[in-house]
Amino acid sequence: FIRVYAGNLLVRVTLFDAFTKEGRTSYAFRLIFQSMERTLTDVEVNSVMDAITTEAQNRGFTVR
Repeated sequence: FIRVYAGNLLVRVTLFDAFTKEGRTSYAFRLIFQSMERTLTDVEVNSVMDAITTEAQNRGFTVR
């Protein structure tokens, strides 16, 4: 779902860590955003990150 909510500004998503403790697993992702036409602003990237975070929470994940 990360790619769906990030749109075409997301050029790479990488799972770089998984940690399991007390029956729960935490995942860490590296997201790289890029546009070939212009420089991205903080507002644009933060908006995308908010959409991803909201969807993760809607699916029952805890986002830290």
